[in-house]
Amino acid sequence: MAVRLYQEKSVPAALRLLVPEMLVLLVLYVALPVQMAVDRDSTSASIMRNNPTLDPASLGFAVNAAIVYAIVLHALDAVLVVWFVLKALKGRHWARIALTVYLVIATLASFISAAAGSEYYWAVISGDVIHLAMIAALWLPASAREFFAAHRRHSG
Repeated sequence: MAVRLYQEKSVPAALRLLVPEMLVLLVLYVALPVQMAVDRDSTSASIMRNNPTLDPASLGFAVNAAIVYAIVLHALDAVLVVWFVLKALKGRHWARIALTVYLVIATLASFISAAAGSEYYWAVISGDVIHLAMIAALWLPASAREFFAAHRRHSG
């Protein structure tokens, strides 16, 4: 499907960068829960750092809950980012705004992961860099602004 998007003559190069940026985000969305599940000791240590009075019986539940939460949250993130990017590449102005709002919220929410421990910095920093690059691609290049303006004129 991405190949077809690239063939649309009116999609500017800056917006076509959204596709590889989205793919990197999808890899990150899978990698973080996998790391949490594979390295349960590190996940346990992170939970204990933030809640040192947690008893061992509750720790096992907390680790499982954190992993399930990460899986569900990142699955939802994946669906949203793919949908918004695909719609934005079709010139939908609402998708440009929705994707921007999503990326800002995702960036702010990443600070929760950063506060959980330095073992998550790799995901936070790389994810936030991609978020900022995507926002820049949506709003900074004149070609992107013209692309969305042209689609708004034709739809209304």
